[in-house]
This record gives sequence, structure tokens and C-alpha cells, in this order.
Amino acid sequence: MKKPKVLLIISCGKKKALELQNREIRASEAYKGPMFQVIRKAKREGRWSSHLFLGIVSAKYGFLRSTDLIKDYDLKMTENLARKHNSQVIQEVIRWNKEEEFDYIYILMGKTYLKAIEGLKTHIDTKIIVENMGGLGVGQQKLVRFLENLSRTKSLEDFLF
Repeated sequence: MKKPKVLLIISCGKKKALELQNREIRASEAYKGPMFQVIRKAKREGRWSSHLFLGIVSAKYGFLRSTDLIKDYDLKMTENLARKHNSQVIQEVIRWNKEEEFDYIYILMGKTYLKAIEGLKTHIDTKIIVENMGGLGVGQQKLVRFLENLSRTKSLEDFLF
């Protein structure tokens, strides 16, 4: 059985890399908040699979792939902004899913950011798991659990469904 190909989608963060003030850098390197610290630690410890892809919902850019280049910005996601980004976010996830044929999409964000992805399940056949972070500390715990389980199993259905 092959390892599942998974798209993890999280939200951007307020804390950003200092280098971002001088030049564009990849989205995965630009954000320095707690969720991104969990991801960097997982990569250092070898718990980040080559079958795992990262998408980011940004208050400024809408949907980003981890490799997309971004500039410095200071913008907080609001419900209106999330709704404004909704169509672009959904279309970009659909486009990436067509390219990669993900087995699962795991979305872990706060309730305001979730509005930017609302309705995705009606446009895509891929299995989608949506979790509200429930606060930053809880969100970090959920992300750690997800990454640990993903590195140990070949089927996400064992712990996600």
C-alpha cells in the first residue's frame, strides 16, 4: 500500500521572518508563528513526509502554496476578508488537487480563516478533514498529533475518520 498523498492547509501567522522586510521569500519560510515552528521541528526530526504538501491561507494573498514567494505585509484576517478570498482559495485548492491528486486534505485553522475555505467539500471529491484549531495551543497539539500519526500509518482513515 502506498503512502497517502496529503495536503495540509493552515493559516498564516502574524509573526514573520525578518528577511521578509528586505526581499520576497517562500511562504513556508516567511511565517514564524507556533504552527510553523511545529512544521519546522517535524522537518528537522524527519517526521515530514515527501507525500505531505503545505498550503497556507493568507489574509493578504488568499491561498498560497508553501513555495510561493511573498512580500512583507501586516493584515489581519476578518470574516469579510475571508469571504472575499473564499472563491480564490477554493479554486487554487481545486487546481492543486487536480495536479497532485491528493488522497486527503487536512485543514486546521481558526474559525475566521475557515470561512475562506467554506464550501470546498462541495467542489471536490477528495476526502477532506476540517478541524477548528480551538485556540493556538490546542491547534499546535492537533498538528503534532496529525504529523505523528501520518508518519506512523499508511492510512489516515485509522485516525481521522
